[in-house]
Amino acid sequence: MNLEKVLFGGAIISTILFVILSTTGNTELIEKNDSWLIEETCLGSHSGDISHTHSSLSIFIDGSEVLLSANIGIQDSECPEGMRGIHTHDDTGKLHIETPNQIDAPIGAFFNIWGETFNSEQILDNTANSEYDIEMRVNGVINEEYENYVMLDGDNIEIYYKQK
Repeated sequence: MNLEKVLFGGAIISTILFVILSTTGNTELIEKNDSWLIEETCLGSHSGDISHTHSSLSIFIDGSEVLLSANIGIQDSECPEGMRGIHTHDDTGKLHIETPNQIDAPIGAFFNIWGETFNSEQILDNTANSEYDIEMRVNGVINEEYENYVMLDGDNIEIYYKQK
């Protein structure tokens, strides 16, 4: 009977904590960066009543540029009839950020849509270690927000996996 009281009390405390965090907007403790709101966006077409901005992304692995594929985030398994909130149309590295209203577009959300990994410890299949670093530059300036960096219109984002 004591175990039941402890479990019931724990459930009540967890529920209260969840409600408090949810209503105060401080969801940082319960929201992981596994998924961002923009990943749920699925647009049927380019219409005039959407927010439409662009950033460019370049990835360099040990000095060689990795080209982004065309149509990343277009008619994929999560959005079979349209476009995800961040997508590509060609292999130039131009990221299209299109949403029905203003939604943050972290670079990590694009990597999730793409099905690839990017954070301070890994870019694609390459892991930081004693010989290699991962560096991200936004508009020429080192940026250590990595996957959490919220892209702005006109950003030039470069990610390097390079020898120390």
